[in-house]
Amino acid sequence: MSEHHVPAALPAQEHLIQKLPRVLRIQSIVRLPFSERHTLNRAALFHERASLTVEWISRQVDVRLVVGALVAIRWQGRPVCVNGAIRIARIVLLEYPEPTVNLFETVPTVWVVERALIRRAAFLWECLPRGLRYLFNAVFWQGRRFHRYLTGPSSIAGHHAERYGNLRHSIEVADRALDLATREHRVHLGVLIMAALLHDAGKADEYTHGVGRLELSDRGKLIGHRLTVLEWVAAARERYRVILPEAHYLALAHALTSAK
Repeated sequence: MSEHHVPAALPAQEHLIQKLPRVLRIQSIVRLPFSERHTLNRAALFHERASLTVEWISRQVDVRLVVGALVAIRWQGRPVCVNGAIRIARIVLLEYPEPTVNLFETVPTVWVVERALIRRAAFLWECLPRGLRYLFNAVFWQGRRFHRYLTGPSSIAGHHAERYGNLRHSIEVADRALDLATREHRVHLGVLIMAALLHDAGKADEYTHGVGRLELSDRGKLIGHRLTVLEWVAAARERYRVILPEAHYLALAHALTSAK
């Protein structure tokens, strides 16, 4: 594949790079033959503060770069625009969760069109202390799981049995719990919010698409969403060495297991 155009320099290139978020999510990615030994990669990246299309040429294909993955851009000198895409050195997969990244700010509009839900969820995440932010990110750093959590229903035929139902229900529970907590000084607000956001999160893997309808998955039938989310939390805490006061971890586990 050859290029028959002159790359256009972007205005205020250095300013552009400085203003971009460091972590973005892949919305789409295509790979095209460029030469006998090289591939042209083009990806659409999303963050609430910026969306852009980038392209780079590589000798090898990184198959880990898939839709939904979180990545960072590696720049190649002064950025130029080539056929509507910014030419870069490459993008790199961010394999390990970071406590400072608000994952809700990386949710593409094609995932959740109701942006008011995303803004409210992002605010609730900001209310968490650092340890719980890190734990939340460790649980949902993997894009496919986060997508299922955001877009799935809260039930098959009952309460919030619709797209985004689980997210909407989790936010409503968090808001209701915060309202009740104003009259109880002993409540740890971070644990309360985290429990509200996670209490039905396991439903992301509890349902599956059957013939023309949703039905319980094998995990949903045999384990259930409560044990599923406890498994996620415990695994994330262990794998990524999440530093969390033991009292907060026990309180969170208690809240998740005692929810009705």
